[in-house]
This record gives sequence, C-alpha cells and structure tokens, in this order.
Amino acid sequence: MKIEYRTKSKDQRLQSTEHRQQSKDHRVTIKRFIYSSVFVLCSLFFVLTSPVDAKIYIDISSPAIRKLPITVTAKGSAKAKELEWIAKADLEATGMFTFVDPDVPGAEIIANMDVEKSSGLRVVLSVNDLIEGEEVLKKRFDASTLIIRPMAHSIANDIYKVATGKKGIFRTKLSYLSTLSSGKKGIRVMDWDGFNSSRVVSKGLNSSHSWTQDGKYLLFSSERNRKWRIYLLDLKTLKESILFSSKGLNLVGGTSKDNLISFSSSRDGSSEIYTINTYGKKMKKLTRSFGIDLSPVFSPDGDKIAFVSDRSGGPQIYSMDANGKSIKRLTFEGSYNTSPAWSPDNKWIAYSGRVNGKNQIFVVKSDGSEIWQLTMTGNNESPSFSPDGLFLAFDSDRDGERGIYIMRNIGEGQKRITKKGTIALSPRWSPYMN
Repeated sequence: MKIEYRTKSKDQRLQSTEHRQQSKDHRVTIKRFIYSSVFVLCSLFFVLTSPVDAKIYIDISSPAIRKLPITVTAKGSAKAKELEWIAKADLEATGMFTFVDPDVPGAEIIANMDVEKSSGLRVVLSVNDLIEGEEVLKKRFDASTLIIRPMAHSIANDIYKVATGKKGIFRTKLSYLSTLSSGKKGIRVMDWDGFNSSRVVSKGLNSSHSWTQDGKYLLFSSERNRKWRIYLLDLKTLKESILFSSKGLNLVGGTSKDNLISFSSSRDGSSEIYTINTYGKKMKKLTRSFGIDLSPVFSPDGDKIAFVSDRSGGPQIYSMDANGKSIKRLTFEGSYNTSPAWSPDNKWIAYSGRVNGKNQIFVVKSDGSEIWQLTMTGNNESPSFSPDGLFLAFDSDRDGERGIYIMRNIGEGQKRITKKGTIALSPRWSPYMN
C-alpha cells in the first residue's frame, strides 16, 4: 500500500510500501477477505485543517448529540452509486447525520466522490464546509474494484472523523459462531455491517472466542478428541496453536492491554477464573469458591475483571481486581445474568439478563449503581461493544432463528446484519483494524 500525504501547512510527502503476494492456497483466500485492504494499491492526497484548529461538527461527548445535516454524493464510474450507498449506510447507522439531497439547501457539509475507472478504481473525496465556504478534506484513492466495500468504509471513516474528530469503526470486524452442516459450530469473521463473511475455524466443537488487543489473533475454545483446549489463531496465516490444555472444561474469556488472557477452567473440579500470558505461561488462579465462576473479561484499563458466578444462587455479574481481590456483586435484579462485556471507557458493563422467561440485553454501571434495559423483543444474548463504545453487537432469535444484530449503545437502531437462513451467535467485536 502506497500512501502519500499533502497538508495545507507544508508540502510533505511520506511514502510507505507494503507488498503481499497472493496464494492459491484456500487458507490464504479466506485471509484475503479478512485483510482485503492489503492487496490494493492506494494513493491518498489530503488537505485538512490542523487538529488544534479543526472544527468539531458533532460533539459525541454531549448528552444530547445533534444530527449534522450532510450531503453525500458520488458521480462518474458505474461503481459510484455503490460507493455512495455503502458510505451513507455506515454514517446513517450512527444516528448522527441527517442526509440532505444535493439540490436541496440546508446541509452544513458536503462530501463529494469523483469516481473514475482506470486500471482499477480511482476516487477523489472532497469534503467542504458549506457554512465557512472552505474545503476541509481532500483525499485520493486508487484501488482494485475487488475491494470496493473496504474503500467505501474508509471513505465513511474519513467523513466521520471530519464531523466528530474521532476515529470511525467502519473498517472493524466481528467474529461469531455459525452452525456447520455437521451441527457443530465453526467460527467466522465478517465486516462490521455483515458483509464479506469468511470461515476461519471449522474443526471441533467451538465455543467462546475473543480478539487479542492488536486484532492479529483470535483466541477460542474448542472440544476436539473429547478434550477442551484454548487455541490461538493467527488471522494472517490461519495457523492454530494450543495455548492451554487440561482436563475439564476450559473456556477463554478476554484479553488485557498487558497481554494477559482470562479464562475459566474446571481442571480442579469446580469452574474457577484464571489468567495466563499469550505464551501460555505464568498461569494464576484468581477465584476459589463453592459456586461456578466463568466468562471473565478484563476492563479496558486492565485493572478489573467482570465475570459470572452463581455463588449467591443463580448466575449474577461480579467484578474483581485483576489480581482476584475485592470481589463485588454488580447485579441484583433478575435471577439469571450472564455474558458481561465492558464498554471501552470502563464505565459500563453490558450483559444478558432473563426477564419474564426471555433473555434481554442490559447495561449496568461498572460500580453497579445504575441499570438500563436495551432490548425488549425475543431472546437476546452475548453483547459486545464496538471499539468506540457507540455500538453493541449481540445475537437474537426475534426473527425465528438466531442471528447477529447491532444497535447503538442506547438501544436505538437495532438491525440484523447476518443473512436469514443462517444460524449465527456469540459476536465479538474486533479492535480498530489498520
């Protein structure tokens, strides 16, 4: 990938080149869909006001986020409308934009895409402030037509950053479990909007899974030859390695910023919480209770672990220090609460709780002081926050079959992103992807 920059403050060119060779091997073909952008030559030229002086159109830290009137257009090649549709769909999902037709006044900014068909596809993105009458961003992309969706997601990220000053999540991924023809559950990875799904694990009976902090690996638990192990999957090569193996049920939880991995294991009889490093060394047992402890996930700052325990009767959400001390019960409403997931700012924990015989998605403050219910229809489980904390992915059977859904973190904009006719569950959102 070749990248060249120009800014208003000075003419400066920074070039970097990455070369990847394609292989006919099926495993690399799968990898191509996951890391599709690395197979493209992209040249980018942009003009942007300096971060200090840049105008923020949408303050996402505000309790009441206003919608920004925006016009998004694309013209030129036959691919122009497809690019426009994907970029607008990304932005619309945030709930932060009001789209204004090009021939109707009222937009505050306009994003134009000039699309040319050359050896691949050339797109010049220009974003203009219609109030101030100035261009705030200009960037050129030269890319293969094979990766039009990643390019459109990149364009949406650029527009989103102009509007909010924050990084967009439109190039992130979701891993999830999918039922195979054998009846067992494989693991797949797809784009954040449900497209470009590819199977990455097909062997064994697969269960819990999690991303490493750098997004390069997937950790997953799988039962093979009547033994539950925790595996590490390299997403570039799709090579698996065993991280932890013992008798009993071993289920991976989450990872910390210090490259620790939390998991539950019944190796000593009852299920307890452990940590281990990414080399499978320095195992530490954190809990010792008469109940069942499982589903441990690190807080983003690495100081806390949320987990599920039935030590008080039915399963409830607890937290503790990363060293296993200062255990605190967080949920008291409902008799069956599971699947904790931290928000990136450490302030909230999403979980699945049973209400009137059905599972719904809730969020509780990390100190247990406040609870909100986000879903109302069907059975909803396995919540996972996007890396910016603005979205939650989860699975639901509201349409009659289990599928992956996303919603905004206040429960708005709930929509299914996996195709009907396929059974999908337990989504896990990736970190930001390069």
